[in-house]
Amino acid sequence: MFLVGTIVGTFGNKGDIKINPLISPDGYLAMVKSIVVEDSDCRKQEFKVLRARKHKNVYLFALEGIDDMNVAENLSGLSVYLPTLDFIELQENEYFYHQLEGLNVYTADGSLIGIVDHIMKGGNDILVIKDENGKEIMIPFVDEIVPEVNLKEKTITVNPIDGLL
Repeated sequence: MFLVGTIVGTFGNKGDIKINPLISPDGYLAMVKSIVVEDSDCRKQEFKVLRARKHKNVYLFALEGIDDMNVAENLSGLSVYLPTLDFIELQENEYFYHQLEGLNVYTADGSLIGIVDHIMKGGNDILVIKDENGKEIMIPFVDEIVPEVNLKEKTITVNPIDGLL
């Protein structure tokens, strides 16, 4: 299961929900056929997607069985998962966040910086790396600084600019 968003409210009175995307690129959400919603007790329920579209910075979803605003309001704050991301074809140099987490990060001269702990989403994604002492190091995930990601070797190479490390 892959976490792809959070339900942040309802839209209209027909039971549509608003999902804040947690994946990048997020355009894939408009193509999904079903989603899994996890409640506060960690129980998961799958819903067939009747329609989905982007609206401003969220996605609007109509789900089978949710046709009332009051019922939809009960889903607010819950996590949204996809059982698989296999339908998504990434372009060259595109990665899912989960593929990068746990990779060893090295400088171009081979010195270990640390391990990717997570990625912060923003204008430019930021690799949050933890060194051997648990200190967080933030590196912009841009081609000039991160020239190589090797998923087979589970490594990332960076060219740090002055003051970055």
